[in-house]
Amino acid sequence: MKQYFIPFTLLFASLFASCTKPSSADIQVQLDTKHEIGGISEFDRSKFMVFHSSLFEGDWYGEHDKLDYLLNDLDVYFGRDNGIMGGVLHHSNEDPNNPGHIDPAYLDTVAHYFKTMGWRKQMEPLHKYDDRVHLVIGGQERPFWPDRYEEFKERTGWCFANPEAGGEYMGQFLTKIFRNPGDSIQEGPARPKYIEVINEPLYGLVTVGEYEPLEIFKFHNEVAKGIRKYNKEVKIGGYTTAFPWFDERNFQRWEERMKLFIDTCGHQMDFFSIHLYDFNMHEMGDGIDSTFHGPRNFKGSRMEATMDMMEAYSYLQLGQVKPMMITEYGGRDHYLEGLDWSPYRDWHFMKSFSPMMMQFMQRPDVIIKTMPYVMAKTLWATDPKTGQPGDWRLLRQKKEAPGEEGDEWVFTEQIKWFEQWAKVKGMRVETRSKNADVLADTYVNGDKVYVILSNLSFNPETVSLDILGSKSNAVKSISVQQLHLVDSIPVLDTLAIDPSKQLSYTVDTEATAILEFTFENEVEITKSIEEKKYYAESYYQAIKEKTPIHFEVKNVDASNVNKAVVRLAFGRTHDLSKKPVVTINGTELQVPTNFSGDEQEVREQFFGLLEIPVPASAVKEVNTVSVTFPDEGGFVSSVAMRVYSNK
Repeated sequence: MKQYFIPFTLLFASLFASCTKPSSADIQVQLDTKHEIGGISEFDRSKFMVFHSSLFEGDWYGEHDKLDYLLNDLDVYFGRDNGIMGGVLHHSNEDPNNPGHIDPAYLDTVAHYFKTMGWRKQMEPLHKYDDRVHLVIGGQERPFWPDRYEEFKERTGWCFANPEAGGEYMGQFLTKIFRNPGDSIQEGPARPKYIEVINEPLYGLVTVGEYEPLEIFKFHNEVAKGIRKYNKEVKIGGYTTAFPWFDERNFQRWEERMKLFIDTCGHQMDFFSIHLYDFNMHEMGDGIDSTFHGPRNFKGSRMEATMDMMEAYSYLQLGQVKPMMITEYGGRDHYLEGLDWSPYRDWHFMKSFSPMMMQFMQRPDVIIKTMPYVMAKTLWATDPKTGQPGDWRLLRQKKEAPGEEGDEWVFTEQIKWFEQWAKVKGMRVETRSKNADVLADTYVNGDKVYVILSNLSFNPETVSLDILGSKSNAVKSISVQQLHLVDSIPVLDTLAIDPSKQLSYTVDTEATAILEFTFENEVEITKSIEEKKYYAESYYQAIKEKTPIHFEVKNVDASNVNKAVVRLAFGRTHDLSKKPVVTINGTELQVPTNFSGDEQEVREQFFGLLEIPVPASAVKEVNTVSVTFPDEGGFVSSVAMRVYSNK
């Protein structure tokens, strides 16, 4: 890590205070106050510090030193394998007594290999990482979708009789190949806890294919039925959407896809699975928006609106907020993908990791697991014409960088993201940001405090900090690591800061900074704030000119309210107003004008979410939120309330 000077401005105020008076600072941290969300306050690294790889991945052979650094030194976990379940089928046999089904004897042979010869011989050095395996596995169009059976049949001489038969294979695969809970690790690999029915099916089969979404969703139910015949413990999810762009064609995409999936499969799925990508430059003939130039982001208010819409409809349709899995997220740049590796391309992949993850971290009670889309060498995706490995990788050969030579594998720039987050752990404490474009969060671990700042803006953002609630505990040192772009190269800087001064810190364009405070003694947490989210009894309402839309939010615990916000999400074309009049129980609220993240100018319309402060005294057990726009068009997609109560 390079030592690098980052500008900061010294202010007059004292850095540490014990009072809770209103602060003029942009970021206020209350060190003595635990912040619980749905009963969760700890930073779970096995849920968030995850990468898209598994112990089965052959790319790690010969690279155990790098794997050890990643898993142990940087405290990272394995996340997903989407190839092994299909790969085992390549040399499979049909059950002679049950045509169209896998031969159980073949699976027994494979299981014997995994649990004895192959596993013990090839994987012995990796047994020590077994506690790092929290795996999701999944199916692909090939060979599990019926239209792809012919390709599979040409290879093996047989194919599945129907989707349920494919699900039966998945259930047997999970049961036979992996060891049972409580068994020695010598008995084979740990059994995955989650399975995605099929990866990103609607893009290939619907958007650029000839099928209807309902066919794919019925397929999910049939596969789930087959899985549960042989394995009732695994959690099943879908539909693993590649592009959850709900507001396309004035929300027709929502109705035709995710809403239909929840209606069709919601009761059969244990979780919903989505992928979220920011696009720096994009060119894709997908029937949605064929070409655009410039950033098309999810991070910020669009991502909040997307997840809130899913949560709201799940609550209304299923009677519960179904858990979510984010099995791919990060950045894309179609103009750089497929070209030679470069640090600049790595930056466009990784700059979205921190802000997106910080938004996921605000839902620890809803989200099961998240993983940025970064793998090992991606040799399986090598271009046969150019010999170039896949794009999203943690390892490259030395010779791929200008001025370097040799076939040795070294880390790409993306390792810097894992290095920046390596120390962060502990308990979340109350953190408030007045700047919607700077995400802020804080964790306390003994005598260490980690304040995380992530800039969603396309310009540097300067914020002032107040650290409250630790007057009698002196600060020994403050250091900051910032991951940002310098001369087209991602740079992880480290800077020491004078602990006797309060600072106004400048977070670079689309960068993330983590400030580490070291105190003389352990930080005492003596108070607690509990955050609960309540959803309105209706959602997805058309906007009419100067016509109030009423949403009821019921069963709110209105005792000991510290603060509250109304979460208003809507989508409408750029020429229409984004400044509604909002009231709660007849009290008009001050509606912010700054949305988190960009204004989405290159999209056909805006889709985002505003957090509108609510006076604690205005919160009731039954609340009526009224929303009035001055012009007609678009939809209010969801309304919810976050209520923060003193415990």
